[in-house]
Amino acid sequence: MSMLFLADFSVIKPDFGLIFWTVLIFLVLYGILAKLAWKPIQKALSKRNHEIQDSIDEAKLVQAQMAQMKDDNQRLLAEAREESTRIVSEAEAFAKKRREEAIGEAKEAAQQVSMNAQREIANMRDSAMADLKKEVGVMALDIAEKVIRKDLKSDATQKALVSELVNNLN
Repeated sequence: MSMLFLADFSVIKPDFGLIFWTVLIFLVLYGILAKLAWKPIQKALSKRNHEIQDSIDEAKLVQAQMAQMKDDNQRLLAEAREESTRIVSEAEAFAKKRREEAIGEAKEAAQQVSMNAQREIANMRDSAMADLKKEVGVMALDIAEKVIRKDLKSDATQKALVSELVNNLN
């Protein structure tokens, strides 16, 4: 019989029973796959699609943030350069001003030292002159005393000298 059954079978002309059972098995299998496999697969694909879209949106957001950060960094860098240029300029101006002040103070100190030295020299000269005058005066008195002693030996000469001194005082 098994031979007989195979002999009647034709792929080109299937009989009604084969078509019926094939369609029935196909529909049952389709229903089982639809219920158990395709819905979870569609859910997984949908979930994956949403995750990919979210990742794309997040990447666009991050890209925009990175562009903003790049702009901010360039702006901050430009501000830092301007600030450093300003600080260097201020430092140079301060150094120049301080150098000029130091030069002025040095000149003033040199002038002060020069004036003090000139004043001290003048004081020393005046002191030396006073000492010289004193010495000359002492010497002149000694000489005058000797001359007067010699000349004033007579009374008439003494009287004439005293009258001349009194006249000179008036």
